[in-house]
Amino acid sequence: MSSQDRSLKVSEIFQSIQGEGPSVGYPCLFLRLATCNLRCSWCDTPYSWDFTRYDYKAEVTTLSIETIATRIEAAGERRLVITGGEPLIQHEKLALLCELLPPSLCIEIETNGTLVPNESLCARIDQWNVSPKLQSSGEPLERRLQLPALERLRGTGRAWLKLVVAGSQDAAEAAELARMLAWPTAQVLLMPLAANAEELRKTGPAVASAAGKLGFRYSPRLHLELFGGQRGH
Repeated sequence: MSSQDRSLKVSEIFQSIQGEGPSVGYPCLFLRLATCNLRCSWCDTPYSWDFTRYDYKAEVTTLSIETIATRIEAAGERRLVITGGEPLIQHEKLALLCELLPPSLCIEIETNGTLVPNESLCARIDQWNVSPKLQSSGEPLERRLQLPALERLRGTGRAWLKLVVAGSQDAAEAAELARMLAWPTAQVLLMPLAANAEELRKTGPAVASAAGKLGFRYSPRLHLELFGGQRGH
């Protein structure tokens, strides 16, 4: 395999705490990969994929998987969160990276649930944070909902649905999606749509109430509360 084949398109690497999902609050290293196959209207990381608005050369660095593995181990964190963009666009090379990392490292992948991961990733990843997009994302149903991918992720037994909810209509849609997928209720989280701490304060209580009524968990967004959504946090 050539050196180009053993590389990943990287948006950023930084240390912070996990702000969302089932492992919220854990210190971790984030590896944000570039490019995405969806174009959500409210995306909070457009710099990782929208190169009509952002300079590709400034935003994307191509790094060998060996270089990335060295940086991950040097960071000394016990948890790695691989996010995007959509990281599974690069799933084959991502699997090669994971092979270089110690088995003791807990690895999460955040995905929109539209792409089927290969068997190597399914076996290695400790936690999948799966966020299929709802109608409010602006994406058509045929692009944002891919049942084979969602069923494969659910089948790992280590996948949580983390659904971004803006209001009661989204909450109802989220409940119907979880029911259709037969996703374990204990592994479904509703998370408020917000771009900053002020918006989070407005939307959070209603989403928390909706999650409680539906028997789901509520996911906070600590990075907005603590850092205001600043990049690198």
